[in-house]
Amino acid sequence: MTDRPLHTQEQLRRLVQPDSIAVVGASPKPGSFGKRTLDNLASFGGRVCAVNPKYQQIDAVPCYPSLDAIPQVPDCVVLCVASDAVVSMVESCADLGVGGVIIYASGFAEMPGEEGALAQARLAEISRSTGLRIAGPNCAGLLNFGTGALMHFIGGLAPGEMVHGPVGLVSQSGGIGYGILQAMDRGIGFSHFFAVGNSCDVDACDLMNYMLDDPGTSVIVTFLEGLESGARLRELGRRALEKNKPIVICKTGQSDQSHAAIRSHTGAVVGSIEAYLALFEETGLIHVDSVEGMTEIAQFLRKAPPPGMGGLGVMTTSGGLAVMAVDKADYAGVDLPQLSEQCQSALRALVPSFGMVGNPLDITAAAQGDPTLFRDCIAALCNEPGFAVLLIAVPYAQKIVAEQRAHLICEAARGSSIPIVVAWMNEALDCPAARIYENDENVVLFRSMTRAMEAIRAWKWREALRVKSLERSMARLSPPEAFDVVRPMLEDAVRDGRALSERESKSVLRAYGVETTQDRFAASRFEAVQAAEAIGFPVVLKVESTDILHKTDAGLVILGLENPEAVAEAFDSVMARTREAFPDARVQGAVVQAMVPPGVEIIVGAKYEPALGQVLMFGLGGVFVELMKDLAFALAPVAPDQVVAKLTELKGAALLRGYRGTPAVDLDVLANQIARISEFVADAEDLVAELDVNPIFARGDGAIAVDAVIIPYVAANEQAQGRTHA
Repeated sequence: MTDRPLHTQEQLRRLVQPDSIAVVGASPKPGSFGKRTLDNLASFGGRVCAVNPKYQQIDAVPCYPSLDAIPQVPDCVVLCVASDAVVSMVESCADLGVGGVIIYASGFAEMPGEEGALAQARLAEISRSTGLRIAGPNCAGLLNFGTGALMHFIGGLAPGEMVHGPVGLVSQSGGIGYGILQAMDRGIGFSHFFAVGNSCDVDACDLMNYMLDDPGTSVIVTFLEGLESGARLRELGRRALEKNKPIVICKTGQSDQSHAAIRSHTGAVVGSIEAYLALFEETGLIHVDSVEGMTEIAQFLRKAPPPGMGGLGVMTTSGGLAVMAVDKADYAGVDLPQLSEQCQSALRALVPSFGMVGNPLDITAAAQGDPTLFRDCIAALCNEPGFAVLLIAVPYAQKIVAEQRAHLICEAARGSSIPIVVAWMNEALDCPAARIYENDENVVLFRSMTRAMEAIRAWKWREALRVKSLERSMARLSPPEAFDVVRPMLEDAVRDGRALSERESKSVLRAYGVETTQDRFAASRFEAVQAAEAIGFPVVLKVESTDILHKTDAGLVILGLENPEAVAEAFDSVMARTREAFPDARVQGAVVQAMVPPGVEIIVGAKYEPALGQVLMFGLGGVFVELMKDLAFALAPVAPDQVVAKLTELKGAALLRGYRGTPAVDLDVLANQIARISEFVADAEDLVAELDVNPIFARGDGAIAVDAVIIPYVAANEQAQGRTHA
């Protein structure tokens, strides 16, 4: 499943947009899943039939004793049966040529033990071998609001109360998805809702991909726990940028404790949050930390035009909210440009002398009794050339004035060339004025200034990424034959169940064009002295052992050796320390390498994350790794310009630019080295579990890798089980 491409809209059509639906296990019993499903299909325009040998008809719906008794093969079958009957029913659907199956039943891979996992594996095999598309098991249903195919078992969501609109919704949790769906109470319309459950076949990416090709969907919101294929999510993000349809994702499972909870809930494979965030950033998928307000962000992205080059203008009647807006904008990274002289002049003629003309603009409570003041100030700000969007913060809502003001703002938005958002900063949560904003096609209401700022930042960021991604053609830096050169070394290490030695790891990097220190192997103190004399003093001496990965921590690295005597003594000392600290380690000898001039210490690492691939980590090394964790993340491979952008965003970026007299680092050279490392781990995805290049000394005249280790999968597993000395 992890290697297959995204399911296309045509492959999913009979599941998602069926012309005919059969409900197996239908029942007239109130509250039963079968009865609720039939009730929810009351407005469906296609054919609906029930399957239950006990009845000939249920609520005017024809009922048949079995699937093969139905005169015409249905496009989609909804299974309202117990888990032990699911596999045989799905086999029958496949034999009949049914297009799609929705499985409500739980008790599969989300449960402990082998029985449920084996049953789910059988469902996946049926899908692969026959082309039958399966939603579930453990699935709360699929809803197509455009056709009325509301194939779900939740009661209380009457078809007549559903609001059809352009927001698509996908959730791996049925409960959370239905909670988001209740935004219909505020007039937000949905095109589809997919509650995907365990995803033995059709997963969240497939369903989002379907909506990318759906003309009735313009923005997608998703609650995501985990996925089996990061490649599909990556491809989905690429397609979303191409089609310019934003996807807003809330990714849960950010702690070790929540990982265990997810495994018991959906059986999903969970990668680290850093890996997911790197993928989101690369592909323009907009990540939010919570489900609250997801639909507000979606509404803004749906309604707002592509952003211009300007920043954010803010207007309020409260000085306190003006100060808050500055704080929130700064935290979100949203620019608040100064007003032009022309705009300031126009506003000074309007705003009372005790008001604050600037950005933010505080027109004070004087606007309470002067609607004209409110309207004219909005018009002046909407014409400010430095603004791409206007935010109006509303501190309180007196019924008559609030409604009057809402109509003024909506009218101004209809004639404005920039979008207007309203930050509803009061507790009148069900105020009629709020409803006016929510039902207007030109204004977006946020019940949080933080969310408003995050939405504006995401709007600007995604458009810049979209334009850049369409322009970028990422050329390979390293030789195309590099992996063929290093593969035998990696495969040998896999067979031996060991990590690559430092010398081997560096030779791999050199094959990819990464500059490393000059080093030589020494099996004796005599050879160590010979190596040092050949390299030239001063030198560094390290133990050579594939079982010992953290040599510095164990005191097995000696720096600054200036003469032959010091080298000989260092060799004896390192060997003795190794025997004492790691008596079972396989020790080959020592490595003697050139002592390079110091620079800014950079760490580059990579780790294979199931479902997502190789995740690259880079940032400031040395004490900064432990104390500040000043790191950036990206999915491999990564382009040099992306590396430079991430390096300049580090908290300690001043060290790279030159700090207190220290020379600046050549960022282009450093980024080139990191990009080449990323190409290696991308090439070696099926062999390498971890890589650590630490440190790289970066200077104004280049960047050189001083130490490196590459850990294949087998070695990583043995290390985790305590069979190595790392």
